[in-house]
Amino acid sequence: MLPIRALPAKALLAAVLLATLAPLAVAIDLPAAVRPFLGAAPAAASVANTAAPTAEDWAARLAKAREAHQLLVSKPEGSAPLLAERQLVSTRLLLLLSAEAESARGGPAAEAGGRLAAMAPPVLVGQPPYDVVEVDALRDQLDGLKSQQTSLRLSLKSLDAEVEAAVEARNSATANLNTRRDQASSNRLGEEAVLARAQAELADLQAQVAALELLQADATRQRARERLTALDAPLARLAGEIDRVRSKQRLDAATLDTLLKGFKAEGQRLAAERAKLVEQVAQRANQPAVAGTARTRELEALHQAIAALRDLESIESGKAAIWRGRQESLGAQQPIEDRRANAASLSDGIEQLQVRMRSEAERSELLRIETRSQQSLLTSLADDDAARPGERRALDALQTQLGVQERLEESLRRGVVLLTRSRAELGLDQRPDSASGWLDHLGTLAGDAVGQVWDHELFSATETTRVDGRLVTLDHGVTVGKSIGVLLMLVAGYWAAGVLTRLIVLAIARRLHLSGPFARVLGRWIKSILLLLVVLVVLKMARIPLTVFAFLGGALAIGVGFGAQNVIKNLISGVIILFERQIHVGDVITVGGMSGTVTTVDFRATTVRGFDGIDAIVPNSILLENQISNWSGGGLSVRRVVGVGVAYGSDVRRAAGLLQDCARGHAAVLADPPPEVLFDDFASDALVLRLQYWLHLGGERNGPTVDSDLRFAIEQALREAGIGIAFPQRDVHLDLAGPVRVALVGSPAPPATPAPPTPG
Repeated sequence: MLPIRALPAKALLAAVLLATLAPLAVAIDLPAAVRPFLGAAPAAASVANTAAPTAEDWAARLAKAREAHQLLVSKPEGSAPLLAERQLVSTRLLLLLSAEAESARGGPAAEAGGRLAAMAPPVLVGQPPYDVVEVDALRDQLDGLKSQQTSLRLSLKSLDAEVEAAVEARNSATANLNTRRDQASSNRLGEEAVLARAQAELADLQAQVAALELLQADATRQRARERLTALDAPLARLAGEIDRVRSKQRLDAATLDTLLKGFKAEGQRLAAERAKLVEQVAQRANQPAVAGTARTRELEALHQAIAALRDLESIESGKAAIWRGRQESLGAQQPIEDRRANAASLSDGIEQLQVRMRSEAERSELLRIETRSQQSLLTSLADDDAARPGERRALDALQTQLGVQERLEESLRRGVVLLTRSRAELGLDQRPDSASGWLDHLGTLAGDAVGQVWDHELFSATETTRVDGRLVTLDHGVTVGKSIGVLLMLVAGYWAAGVLTRLIVLAIARRLHLSGPFARVLGRWIKSILLLLVVLVVLKMARIPLTVFAFLGGALAIGVGFGAQNVIKNLISGVIILFERQIHVGDVITVGGMSGTVTTVDFRATTVRGFDGIDAIVPNSILLENQISNWSGGGLSVRRVVGVGVAYGSDVRRAAGLLQDCARGHAAVLADPPPEVLFDDFASDALVLRLQYWLHLGGERNGPTVDSDLRFAIEQALREAGIGIAFPQRDVHLDLAGPVRVALVGSPAPPATPAPPTPG
C-alpha cells in the first residue's frame, strides 16, 4: 500500500472533500450540473409548470399510447432488444392511462372515489324521555363512524408512505430517463446504438408509469383525506345529540318484552343450529372409517362449532338479565349503595368478557391459519384423488367453525358494549373503589397522556412536486416521539462511529506506520465524516427531510455571511495543513512571537504548547497566511549561537580555541556538524567572536540551558587564560539583535526589534 506521505497533497485533499460533500449532494437538492462531480445521483428533472390535463387530453394520450402499444405487440418476438420488457411496461401504462381517462370523465371510478361520508344523523323527536333502544342506535352509529375515522387515519399513514415511495420512484425513473437519453444521443454505431435507443424508450415508458402511479397514489390519498374530513360534522352532530338525550332515557315494559322475545327467539335458533350440527356429527361418526385423518379433523371442527354455539346461547340468555338490570337503573332512583354494588358487578363482568374476547381472538386467528392450510392442501390434490372428498368435508367443517367463532367474538363485543352502557347509566362518576383500581386508573391516564405527548407534532414541512400539471404534496411531520427516537439513534450512531473510527485508525496506523499524534488527528477527521453520515442516515430512517430546517434559512444565511466564514476558512485551512504536512504534530515552530511545539491540528485551530507550558490556540488560517518558522521542519537538529566580546590586545586565536574546546566538552553539543568559532567584527570596545554549535531538539538539556552552561565554561576558561571580556556593546549588530542570542537559519531578525523567544 502506498504510504500517505507519498500521495500528492491535492489528491488527498480532493478525496476528503469528495467524501465529505458527496453525502450532502444526495441529501440536498443540488443542481444537476454539480451533482455528478460530487459522485451523487442526478437530480430529478424539473417538471414544467403546466395546467392539469383535461378529459380530452387524457383521451388523446390514451389513444397515442394504444397506437404505440399495438406497434410494439405487432413486432415478432426477439426482433428488437428489450422488446418483452417494453411490451410489459406499455401494458401497465395503458391500464393507468385508462383509469386516469375514466376518472377525468367522471366515470364509476371517480364517483366511487368522490363519495363522501357526509350524512345527516337521525335526531330523536318528541318529548323526553326517549326509548333506550333508539338511543343505543345512535350510539351504534357513533361507534361505527369512530371506527371509520380510526381506519381512515391508519390508512392515511400507509398512503403517505406509499406516496413518498412513489415520489422517489418517479424521481429515480426520471433520472434514469435522462441518463438513457444522453447515452442514446451519443455517437454510437450499429447494435450498440440500437440497444441504447431501446433502453431510452424503455426508460421513457417506465418514467410515464412512475408518474401515473404517483398521481393515482396521491388521488387515493386525497379521497381518503376528504372522507376523513367529511366525518367530522356527522361525528360532532351525533355526539351532541347523544349528550342531549343521555339522561332522558326510558325502558318501558313493552320494549323490554320485545327485547326478551328477540333473545328467546335467537336462543331457539342457535339451539336448532346446534342440534343440526350434533346430528351431522352423529351421521359422520356412524359412517365407515377411511384411511387418513380428514374425518378426525372434520369431527373435531364440528365439535368445536357446537361448543361455540352453546357459548352463544349462554351469552344470549345473559343479555336478558342485563336488560332487566338496565330497566331497574333507568326506573326509580336506587340508593347509592345499590348503584355502587351494581357498578362493581358490571365492572367485573366487563373485565371477564374482555379477557374472554382476547382468548377467542387468538383462537380465531389460529383457526384462520388452519383453514388456509386446509385450503392449500385441497388445492394440491388432484380432482380424481380418493382423499379429496374427505378433505373437502374437513374444509367445510373448519369454515363452519370459523363462522360460529366470529359470531361468538361479535357477541362478546356487543356484550361488553351493553355492560359498559349499563354501568354508565347508573349515574356514578366511575371512580375506582380499591387500591388496584386506582393504580389501573392512574396507569391508564398516564398512558393516555404519554401517548398524546409522544404523538404531538412539533412542526411539519411540506414538499411539493408537479406531475402532469397536478401538484403532489408530501407532509413530513416531526413529533415528540420521532424527535426522541432521532436522539436515541444519534447517540447510538455516535457510539458506533467512535468504535468504527478506532478500528479504522488502528488498522491504518499499523499498515502505514503512522505516528501517534497524526493518527489522533486523522481519527478526528474520520469520526467527523462518519458522524455526518450518521446524521443523514438517521434523518432518512426517521423520514425527516432536511427541508424541515428551512425555517432556519434566514438565520443560517446571516450566520454564514457574517460569522461562519471564518469557521469555514479555518476548516479548509486545517484540511490543507493536514494533507500538505508542512507543519506536523510535534514540530517546533515560531508564530506571532511565540515559540512552542505543535500538539494538535483540529478543525478550526492548531494548539501550540510553549516552552513555558502554556498552550496557545492559533487559528489554522494564520498558519497559512503568515510566515511561520518551523524549527524541526528539516530535522531535529538546530544551530545555536553564543557571542563573546574580548578586549583589544587579547590573543584572538587562543580565545577562539578556548571557545571551541568549551563547546566540544559539552555532552549536548553535536560533534557533527562540529562547533566553530567565527571572528565576527571589530567593535568599538571589543573583538567580537561568535560560537556556533548544533544540538538536538527535545534532548535532556534544552537550548537555553546549554547556552548558560557554555557561558559559565567560557568565562572560566578565558579568566584562567588571562583573556579579558570586554563590556558588551548593545548597539553592535551582527546578523543578530544582540551579542548573545539564538539565530534561526535563513531568518535574520531586523536590528531594531527584540529577539524572539528561543526554543527549548
